Amino acid sequence: MDSAELGDAVARALRAHRAPGYQLRRDATWLTLEPADPPVLPAYGWKLHVSCRSVAFPALVERLLPELLATGCPVRLARSVSVLARLNDGYSVPGAVGKAITVYPDSSRVRRLGLSLARLLRGEPAPRVLGERRVDPAAPVFYGYGPFPADRDADRCAGPTDPGQPGPLTRLVDPFTGEPAELRPADPPTVLGGHYRVIAGIYESGRGNVYRAVDERDGGRVVVKQARAHVDEHEEAGDVRLRLRNERRVLEALTGMRGVPRFLDHFRHGDDEYLVTTDAGPYNLADDVAHHGRYAPTGPAPGPPGGRSLDRLATRLARAVLELHRRGVIARDLTARNVVIDGDRVTLIDFGLAAYGGVHVPGGTAGYAPARQRRHEPPRDTDDLYAVGMILLFAADGLHPVTVDDNLDLPRRRALQSIHLRCGGRPTGVWADIADLLSGDDETARAAARRLATGDPARHPGAPGRRRAGPVNRSRPPELNPEAAAGIADQLLTDLLAATDRMLAAAGPTPQGMAVYRGAAGIGLELLQHTDRPGVVDRLRALVRHTARAVPGVDLPPGLLTGRTGVDVFLQRARAAGFDAGPEHPAPSVPAGGWRAAGADLMTGAAGTGLGHLLLYADTGDPAHLAVARRCAEAIRAAPAAVAGAATDRLPAAAAVEPSAGRAWGLAGSTELLLCLAQVSGDPAVLADAAGRAALLARRAESLAQRAGGPRAASLAASWCQGLAGMAQTLLLGGSVLGDRSLTALAGRLGAQCVTLLPRIGVPGQCCGTAGVGNLLVDLALQSGGGQWWDEAATAGRHLLLRAGGTARHPRFGAEAGTHGASWADGLAGTLGFLRRLARRGGPAALPTPADVAAPTLAGDSRAVRPAGDGAQPDRPVPVPALRRSYRAGAVAG
Repeated sequence: MDSAELGDAVARALRAHRAPGYQLRRDATWLTLEPADPPVLPAYGWKLHVSCRSVAFPALVERLLPELLATGCPVRLARSVSVLARLNDGYSVPGAVGKAITVYPDSSRVRRLGLSLARLLRGEPAPRVLGERRVDPAAPVFYGYGPFPADRDADRCAGPTDPGQPGPLTRLVDPFTGEPAELRPADPPTVLGGHYRVIAGIYESGRGNVYRAVDERDGGRVVVKQARAHVDEHEEAGDVRLRLRNERRVLEALTGMRGVPRFLDHFRHGDDEYLVTTDAGPYNLADDVAHHGRYAPTGPAPGPPGGRSLDRLATRLARAVLELHRRGVIARDLTARNVVIDGDRVTLIDFGLAAYGGVHVPGGTAGYAPARQRRHEPPRDTDDLYAVGMILLFAADGLHPVTVDDNLDLPRRRALQSIHLRCGGRPTGVWADIADLLSGDDETARAAARRLATGDPARHPGAPGRRRAGPVNRSRPPELNPEAAAGIADQLLTDLLAATDRMLAAAGPTPQGMAVYRGAAGIGLELLQHTDRPGVVDRLRALVRHTARAVPGVDLPPGLLTGRTGVDVFLQRARAAGFDAGPEHPAPSVPAGGWRAAGADLMTGAAGTGLGHLLLYADTGDPAHLAVARRCAEAIRAAPAAVAGAATDRLPAAAAVEPSAGRAWGLAGSTELLLCLAQVSGDPAVLADAAGRAALLARRAESLAQRAGGPRAASLAASWCQGLAGMAQTLLLGGSVLGDRSLTALAGRLGAQCVTLLPRIGVPGQCCGTAGVGNLLVDLALQSGGGQWWDEAATAGRHLLLRAGGTARHPRFGAEAGTHGASWADGLAGTLGFLRRLARRGGPAALPTPADVAAPTLAGDSRAVRPAGDGAQPDRPVPVPALRRSYRAGAVAG
């Protein structure tokens, strides 16, 4: 039953029950039934979950809906059978396994309703809802304590500490046992199967956990793998327990083979089953790359210290897989997570889908399994060889294959295009072998595997008769000139308008749904750059009305990216562009005199709030906004500048990521406010502090850029939020405000380092992804007059397209239908903003800086924007060139 059919069935049930007062809302995952006169519910409370197998879902809905409608409680259910199957697969949304139907009763009816549902469903098999208690051991009805939906009208939700409405910190009583409720997660069992004492968790999944344990009988180190009943259930392949039994069968056949774990035990506890094997090592390849860095190709040279050689890894993998095939086994689920690394030893694990003796379990991991396997064609040894090629690409870049749409050949095509972009049309060495493994030609792939297994330097460039991979020649990455970028931007704008419609039709406004970062304000700021395009004006009118109506009822504290200040910036800019919501259009909020920012950051703290009010000051001329910006700057100046090693800097130094230096949470963001305020107000003291912090930022950015060239650098090292891209944009601003060419030059060096990191960035968006780096490269091009930076920005665009689905003219990034699919931070609005600027060879960012707004005045040679004091007489303007001369001469302490 698809989503339309189930939604229609629910609507019919509403009519049959004569419950027209219920409102039915639909989104991509849920159908929500809200009664016309709902009970007053707390922000936190006990809720009931009814679990169900996907094949039984339509019958369950038909059976239970009349009962649930009679209660008058809000109800949420999975939108379709296919959606429930995804929720129950234990992988897509691990925390949602079993949550077919959720009921939100008031506290007086939790027990009665739970017991009634349990009586109706006793004996029904269904997945277990993790972390919750059963109402009845024999029924799939569960209960748990947590937040109720936040999208109700504010006046219908009692506060979490109101009398009689226990909040998350209040002592609770279990409604079914009458005993005090313990809200912390239960500790995992300490002994499994009577012998295996758990010492650590390896992996937590809705499908089943994996533990590292000690066999108490002999002290041996083992791995215990759980398969939960009724999870990831398929008609042709059973549930995950069948895969566990197949793995036992295959491991027993591989007894004595090096490079696979040894089978030890298989037991059952309740409905779940457990497999015990020897411990293969500390890290799978995905974790190994995260902890120790990428593998580099070395050719015939000895390779880097520590064994991080892609060639040597390829040899060990090829030998293990070919030996597996010699023994009649095809693994069919080789991925970066199913290869364990222990020094020079490589072990293949997880044989639940393996083929042996003419029997296999259907399935395959998206991206690592070839299209033919995903189409359920008979197993072939080259299925594993294809997976080896994808694993080696992961080892080189730390990125899993591209799997953002339903095109089963997309991962292969994008992999070959990435090799082409890296090596050109004639790769050699290990890159040619990888391309051959992915070629789609069985004999070509087998020959490549045999070459890799020899570990013979003669197969490298210059060796006689060394062939070069053919498939790469036919897999050119997409070009991205301004015309192509403009066409793609038009398509993404159409997608953004559709995503905006879905957002407006979804549940009521929430704080997150209003803000710039992932809400309506960020979408609106980008749409304001496209008012000449069909359909945009209508969407902007709807967004402005939606936002203006919601602001009074949503509690948003001050803040630029996740707070009220950013929403006010959008509404003010929309009003200036002619989009006025009339009498209900709220005026920008000015924090009260006693307000103090919670932190100095750009997201919710003083830096972002101050920048937002500088934008409002530039737009309105109201000195109250400048006064707020001054207060924010004073709070920042009064605190010491963040240094390396702050509490937020949790990654190892080699990752080259220090949020305390970044733009979203650290030094770059607070420096940006001081630079902008100095430019707007002409205050020498603010300029001096801005100069000092810019110098500190420069030193920290230099250090990070050096580390970002190493193999352990994280993709976030290049990001707008925590990495070099955001820092470089602040340094560009510093170079302009302070007239300091060294800061401008450093920004260019950081931009060049970001370009080298592009192949490791797997997400498209503005905050953590390629679009954020692309916007820096556009800024560098505009600052320098073009040249190489436009080419580098186009390179960023090509990397963006290499992680997309769809077509070269209409890419799809996989976020369009998601919760934040339209957003500025990680959705279409942010990605579109970069492509728009690339296509137009310039233009403002969706969220400009105050310096951008005031640039015509501030960049001149006369005076700064007319400043004003904290509600008193305007300060005397100070000529910006004079400030710069004073700074350079040392009269202003830096």
